[in-house]
Amino acid sequence: MPVPLSTSPSPALIAAIRRILRPLVRVLIANGLTLPTLSGLMKAVYVEEADRHFSLPDKQTTVSRIALLTGLHRKDIARLREEAGTGAEPLEMVSPSLSAQLLGRWTGHSGYRGENGKPMALTRPGFDALAESISKDIRPRALLDELLRGGLVHEAEDGMLELIEAAHLPRGDYDRMAYWFGRNVADHMATAARNLAGGEPPYLERALFHTGLTSESVRQLNAEATTAAMDVLMHLNEMATRLSERDKGQDGAHQRFVAGVYIHAETAQEDQP
Repeated sequence: MPVPLSTSPSPALIAAIRRILRPLVRVLIANGLTLPTLSGLMKAVYVEEADRHFSLPDKQTTVSRIALLTGLHRKDIARLREEAGTGAEPLEMVSPSLSAQLLGRWTGHSGYRGENGKPMALTRPGFDALAESISKDIRPRALLDELLRGGLVHEAEDGMLELIEAAHLPRGDYDRMAYWFGRNVADHMATAARNLAGGEPPYLERALFHTGLTSESVRQLNAEATTAAMDVLMHLNEMATRLSERDKGQDGAHQRFVAGVYIHAETAQEDQP
């Protein structure tokens, strides 16, 4: 990412940032995160990102350089760097949910799909084998309990385990929902930021916009978009599962791929800057 060359950002960029901040601030206010709390978080992130992405070739990023890039006081930067070095940081899941990985393999691996292409019901030993292929550090029963609790898996009277939903929707688990909120929005933002900076090749980032619709029309569009999007994601999940098995153990197999979709509808308002 290029080092900023001007201290006067584009008015168009300022307007875009205001638009981005509006839904974020609504989340913050609704959850009791005040402006001083956000300010503290922003200072820490400014220092982290300046350190990680704006260093000069073959040189350690100095406090003076971070102060120049961020506008923060040198004492604040030194303190924030020291705090970051202590390992004390907000509680955060450091890897994707194991249950989400399990569901991805259940829906994407050919060995777990029937002739109709849909995920097969599994015996308990079959589920245990699937769980152990994801991680040997957690008991399969614990993963099964989480999926049963979330309503994603149904245990039939004959003991067969049936997948209810192909997507991992952690309903009722606010901490897990917050994790995916951060992860998904951050990936989308990273894509948009890369394209804005002129990254080549540009990554796909498209949306359609329509106004003047009734609630019934929105309902129909939502149903159609959900079905079409899930078909695409299921196809990509199957392909990614197959390719990851092919790439396992190869040099350079350290890339991460993300494909996401979203649907939004609300009462049309005047476009806000």
